[in-house]
Amino acid sequence: MPARRIVTANDADGKSYFQHDGPTPGVVDLGAFLNEEIWVDDPTSSKISAETDPAAAEAFDLEPPPGGSRVRVFTFRPNDGTAYDPEKLRASASRFNTGQAMEDKRPGMHTTPTIDYGIVLQGEISLELDSGSINLVQGDIVVQRATAHAWRNCSDQPCVMVFVLISSANYS
Repeated sequence: MPARRIVTANDADGKSYFQHDGPTPGVVDLGAFLNEEIWVDDPTSSKISAETDPAAAEAFDLEPPPGGSRVRVFTFRPNDGTAYDPEKLRASASRFNTGQAMEDKRPGMHTTPTIDYGIVLQGEISLELDSGSINLVQGDIVVQRATAHAWRNCSDQPCVMVFVLISSANYS
């Protein structure tokens, strides 16, 4: 089920209004995963404008812009043997740039120079670190501090999480 995204803005008179109420235009189907890009705050943008929707971009980066933030809803599909099709993952890779974050030798393992808050909204998932893994369920919150990690859905149901990724000099 797609996330409902509400975006506010100010009109020419400085009055607040609801600019958007509905699904995000920034959906990327990665096969094993579904990414719903909710918002990107880029402090290097010259002007915040009501006409520009950063979630309507053609492609998305795993990391937020330097000094900025990124919010996304990620659905981890169960590994039923088809969701992790390498061809589908390769085809969607042009819309989702992981940069240098992903490791080659351990599939899914990645590190970003960010502070991330991950909240399990639905289902269950395993968070894998170098030292082991832990199972998370609905309501659990992870504070991910620039460490190598991977997400594994070992259940037979999708897991939906919201992630807030923040670029911070503390983790670069």
